[in-house]
Amino acid sequence: MEPISFEELMLRHYNTLLRLSVQHTGSRAEAEDIVQDTFLKLLESGKTFRDDGQAKAFLIRAAINRCNDYYRSARRTRTVALSDTAENMLPADSGGFADDTAQMILNAVQQLRPDFRNVIYLYYYEEYSIREIAAILHRSSNTVSSWLTRAKNQLKGVLQNEQNDLSKSDAADFRTGGGDPHENTANSGAV
Repeated sequence: MEPISFEELMLRHYNTLLRLSVQHTGSRAEAEDIVQDTFLKLLESGKTFRDDGQAKAFLIRAAINRCNDYYRSARRTRTVALSDTAENMLPADSGGFADDTAQMILNAVQQLRPDFRNVIYLYYYEEYSIREIAAILHRSSNTVSSWLTRAKNQLKGVLQNEQNDLSKSDAADFRTGGGDPHENTANSGAV
């Protein structure tokens, strides 16, 4: 079996690494830099892979390390460029993060600590098993399982809070004359 070419690795895994990096940084521009740096480091290392699964796991781990470096760097700021709107933050293949519900979930995931975000992403989006995630993250299966449980509980709490906030805002709109968007206005002119 012949080693997988660098170009083939980029074509196969660029979008996966970009989605992972976007959910870490919240910025498509930073995520693109991280992915490019990940592939540059791979190219410089001269490492080759005969198995795509091994290559993907290596690249995911390397991208996570680059994201961690980003958090520790002086480049990271709390400001967001005007061009970093939700649609610009997501890769072209946004994996279903285009609708409001999915965007709310993405925002909730970004509120989790990085270890929890990684586990959620790898388990639900990349469909890795707990054992595979443990190997990628260099942690025990028990740790990964615990992180997954904690992350799901935190996500549930964040999403319930956001849902409650939306319900309160809808009720406030109705009380202030915003009207009920479900109200049938066809009969309102008849007297």
